[in-house]
Amino acid sequence: MCVKRNSYDWLYLFSGGVPTAPFFFSYTLDGLEKLYLTQSDKRGGSQLNELCVIGLVSYFEAFCKDHFASIINIEPSLLKNLSKNGQDINIDPAKALELGDALSCNIGFLVAEKYDFGTAQKINALYKALILISPFSKDEMQMYGDLLRDRNLLVHHGGTYTSSYIAQNKSILLSEKKLPFFDSLVISKTYVDDQFNFIKEVSRKILGASHAALIKYLGENEIQIPEWKQKAVDSFLDEK
Repeated sequence: MCVKRNSYDWLYLFSGGVPTAPFFFSYTLDGLEKLYLTQSDKRGGSQLNELCVIGLVSYFEAFCKDHFASIINIEPSLLKNLSKNGQDINIDPAKALELGDALSCNIGFLVAEKYDFGTAQKINALYKALILISPFSKDEMQMYGDLLRDRNLLVHHGGTYTSSYIAQNKSILLSEKKLPFFDSLVISKTYVDDQFNFIKEVSRKILGASHAALIKYLGENEIQIPEWKQKAVDSFLDEK
């Protein structure tokens, strides 16, 4: 049983011991945003824009996984929802033994690390199975898919257009007469601004919807969590 020993124990419910919302917004996104805003107009700024897009997607995926895990850490009975909805909740017994008494507060990490949060469809499926929310709308799924395609082009091909990328973006690229293996994706400051705003909007929606859904779940199942866990739930809406 995870028992509160001091005023800081609620932080163990979160990856790195930092509440997901303020860490993601005030540290990760703010730091990344300041980096490209101060450097994008200088020499090498275009390369920095590319790196920021790569980082943005990576950090967002980690945010989705870590927040998912923290929800389970706060209320482990939600694992029944995952199992009922076809998700594998089995964990490695050896890893469980390593956590010892902290297992009930950290079990979400062991479960979440097995899952793939790499696409909007997979994120929606996991959050819906856990707590009945769908972070991405249909249009947002398309937007995130486009961002992932650009990110993958940068990571795997250095931004140079491939034939498959051209085929997936025919309506835009053919009108601009871009050539595969010759032309490259240009990451402008405006593009980065738009992607940051998009990720912020979806992240806030995940935090707000999961907070409301968790409160509803606790109420419907007549579960009273201790004050220190309530502090963790309240942090979902605290970006600073």
